[in-house]
Amino acid sequence: IGKILDVIIIMIYIILIWLESVVLNKFISKLDLIMIPKRIHQIFWPFKGKELNEIDIFRQSTEETKRYCDEYNYEYKMWNLKDCEELLCEDYPQYIWLWTEFRYDIQRCDFIRYLILHKFGGWYVDCDVYPIQNLESLSDNLQVFTSWTNDKDQKPYNAVMGSAPNNNLFIKISEDIENRTVEKQNIKIYETWKGRLVFHTTGHHMLKRHIPKEDIQDLMLIYNEKKKFYITSPNPYFYDNNA
Repeated sequence: IGKILDVIIIMIYIILIWLESVVLNKFISKLDLIMIPKRIHQIFWPFKGKELNEIDIFRQSTEETKRYCDEYNYEYKMWNLKDCEELLCEDYPQYIWLWTEFRYDIQRCDFIRYLILHKFGGWYVDCDVYPIQNLESLSDNLQVFTSWTNDKDQKPYNAVMGSAPNNNLFIKISEDIENRTVEKQNIKIYETWKGRLVFHTTGHHMLKRHIPKEDIQDLMLIYNEKKKFYITSPNPYFYDNNA
């Protein structure tokens, strides 16, 4: 009987260890889902008639971003138009009609970055922006947005955004974009107000409705040599080369 009890105790002990490992693995998996993965996305297609390498600021800044990814072991993907439309068709077909409805390519470029972050997570970074210090300290957030240091309204700046994958915030944003595009593009004044149309349908004025203030951090160093324009966070994580 003693030997049988010993075997039973050993079996119970093995089962408890197994259960502990299963629970731990599930916990770690959940943690992974609420962390920003080490992945940087950029988007470019020549909707202004020039290739990326023909635009010096884009070429220089994307090279810096690739160097950052190599140094800190981040995945890197440059999305072209074909990539963006394949993602749309395969994973978000409900928005194909909206994609064709957009009046300007900049609206498409804005819109698809939200879907990319929803699907894959990571960081979206504009082609004239690059990281200048390790982003690891920001990675344990569900989402990170930034604004200009001198913006009293703290409007989120969609040139830089970080998120865990499957963040439902981006579905809410996409649904709002759909409604706003239908509304605004049917107003005559927006036929000539391109900038305002973009800001209010896919840009920072739209985003402001959705992003909690606590998720907006001061992360930018912004410099434009031609305009003699310079503002910076006390501790910038990104350099914006062409604001």
